[in-house]
Amino acid sequence: MEDKDIGSEEKNSSQMELIRPEAGMCYVVRERKPFLSYRLFENAISESIPGLCVTRQYPEKVKEAFDLGDTRILWLSHTPGKDHHNPTSIGTLATMISSFIERYERCVVIVDGLEYLVINNGFQQVLRFAEHINEQVMQSKSVVLIPISPDAFSEKELALLERNVEVIEAPAMSVGLEKDMMKLIDQYR
Repeated sequence: MEDKDIGSEEKNSSQMELIRPEAGMCYVVRERKPFLSYRLFENAISESIPGLCVTRQYPEKVKEAFDLGDTRILWLSHTPGKDHHNPTSIGTLATMISSFIERYERCVVIVDGLEYLVINNGFQQVLRFAEHINEQVMQSKSVVLIPISPDAFSEKELALLERNVEVIEAPAMSVGLEKDMMKLIDQYR
């Protein structure tokens, strides 16, 4: 059984190396937990590409789990604070992301928490937000990564979200392997 897990881990690692996001593209990454999305983001910023992280996860936890350097992290939260962003202010969020993309010739943005934005704004408004961001990134040499849990959306909503973007299907990781990875991350916190 252990050999199978090691083989699965090697397979997942080699599959990730094959994924090279193309400039000027918006990607929806289908995964239950946004591990692959953050690894792709981490790889991009390691090449000195400016990054912006928008997340529903607590920023300190994200920094502990991934090497994001001095990347700006916007936390989607109703709690006021520096670099906290109210999830109901989706228009302001779209403007911030658009400005970031326009500021740099080439950058990478991760929007982790689309499901939370839907809860706070409704699907139609979030779809308009995603389309706006996609239009901005198409005119640039940047990349936008949007991890989503497919189970959180209806078939119709998924089709609408994925219609004008590229889709990355995360390699299937066993639940056991995912738990083992989280234990390893916890050991280094």
